[in-house]
Amino acid sequence: MEERILDKDESRGIKLRRTADGETDAVDEAAADADEGEEELLLQFADGEDYDEDLVGLTPSQLKEELARRERLAREAHETCMQLIEEGEEKLGAGDFEDAELLFEQAAVFEGDNERAQDGLWAARTRNFSSADALYTDAAEGISDYARELLLSRMRGVIERERKEYAEEEAALAPAVEGSQAERREAFGANRRYYLIRFFAFLGALVLTAVGCAVSAYFILRTQSIAPVVLTAVFGALAFIALVLTVVYSRKTLVATRYFRTNERLSSTEDGARLELVRARKEALSRILGIEE
Repeated sequence: MEERILDKDESRGIKLRRTADGETDAVDEAAADADEGEEELLLQFADGEDYDEDLVGLTPSQLKEELARRERLAREAHETCMQLIEEGEEKLGAGDFEDAELLFEQAAVFEGDNERAQDGLWAARTRNFSSADALYTDAAEGISDYARELLLSRMRGVIERERKEYAEEEAALAPAVEGSQAERREAFGANRRYYLIRFFAFLGALVLTAVGCAVSAYFILRTQSIAPVVLTAVFGALAFIALVLTVVYSRKTLVATRYFRTNERLSSTEDGARLELVRARKEALSRILGIEE
């Protein structure tokens, strides 16, 4: 029996067995050992490598063709990636940062771990490592360790300087913005309580008058007195008034609640929106620098 092993890592694999009559069979490596007179091909996967079911059951010739096809595709992807990188570097050298960024992004699609593509991509995004604007966009979310180290090695001074400026601006803005917000919170809270109390009062009145109207109407046909008719009319009128007032104060309560909640957002004022932006940018730069906020 002949056994060939692809990869030397000791991990679970697939055995392709060739019997004496030329037929092939695919079995798990954990199955029983092959019978004598068979030719085996053991295909193993390294630790952490995905188990590829597409390779299960292939004959040796089919397996060879499939691996060759994958190798060809990988080679073509690499060639395309390198071509895009070269074009991107030409654009980068000419100062055409937007087109260069697009080319490097396409190159990264073909080879996401290509360091040359990553270098060019962040060089284009940061205008040759002179601007930190790209670090405040979605592109900087979940930035790779390699890209982070690249940025720190090329523009740490720019990042630290901008973070310091934002920290100083935050320190100047925060007391006034948060103080004004607290004052408005008290006023908006009092306004909401005012309408909320009246809403529930009129809602309670609506329930009581509706019950009174129903009870009075119940006795209209059970007594010859005119009192139930009068009481039904009175309770009905009061219930209608209570209904109108309940609707009016429910709308006022909703408006007051919306104003109260809007005030809780810093972006509800111009200075608050600026403070929110400053904090977000400082936090983004802190992530790059590895500083815990």
